Amino acid sequence: MKLLIATLLLGVGVTAAQADVSAAARAFSDGQAAQLEGNHERAAQSFELAFNIAPAREALRSAVRARQLANQLPRAATLAHLLLVQFPDDAASAKLANDVIAEARTRLARITVTCVPKCTLAVGARAISLDAVPSHVVFTNPGHQVLEVTFDGDRSVTREVTLRAGDELTLPIDPPPPSRVAPAPSPATPPMAEARTASGLPPLYAITGGVVTLALAGITVWSGLDTNDARDAYVAAPTRDGFTAGQSKQLRTNLLLGSTIAAAAGTTAIAVFWTRWRGATSPAEVAIKPTTGGVTLSFGGRF
Repeated sequence: MKLLIATLLLGVGVTAAQADVSAAARAFSDGQAAQLEGNHERAAQSFELAFNIAPAREALRSAVRARQLANQLPRAATLAHLLLVQFPDDAASAKLANDVIAEARTRLARITVTCVPKCTLAVGARAISLDAVPSHVVFTNPGHQVLEVTFDGDRSVTREVTLRAGDELTLPIDPPPPSRVAPAPSPATPPMAEARTASGLPPLYAITGGVVTLALAGITVWSGLDTNDARDAYVAAPTRDGFTAGQSKQLRTNLLLGSTIAAAAGTTAIAVFWTRWRGATSPAEVAIKPTTGGVTLSFGGRF
């Protein structure tokens, strides 16, 4: 069984390698076709793609030459340095790389970026390498340049430099600290009492209801006393008119009593369930005082 699994894995690896070689060969052929058409920039892009798929000295040498023919010396010199590092023992590759770098040293500036951990580098928003490595060497035109170094986790560092022809600059770059995302503040939960009083009727409605209820109560008391006086007068001197007057006053008293009870119930409901008492510092004060010939009703409060 182990032998069968090893054979299967080997077959998968061979198939993937063959696919990479085929893709690199197609990209290399596209580069040759573009070069024959005189489109050196597209040829260079195809040769670089072929090298990225399956690193081969022929593809990288062709990319260096294509960049030279496209008058793109900074990119040609950058690829030439890579060619010299990757294939130092190949005579043809070393000669081409050294010739291009010798020309670049008098006309361009050289920047070496080192980073731990590995990083990618972009100069002027153009990526220098697709792979994260601990060191990048790039040739640039003299003048102001913007370098963007990116680490894992999309952490990036930007550096701006101004160079002259022939300058050689080494920049060690440290990764920025991981960004800390502050937790969103949780909404404060209002106390239950405040939650209940956040909405509702103003206290004036409950107070008005209380005043009306007390007024009806006062009138009801007066009507009851008046009815008792009519009953006593009828007992002392029974007459039909006295009887009729007593019945009328009794009915009035009953109606006033019912109205008073209804007003009291409604006022209580408004005060307990629908009134926003927040802000009131003391309850309303209501008083009924008997006076000669009736009653006196008064109320007051502070808010």
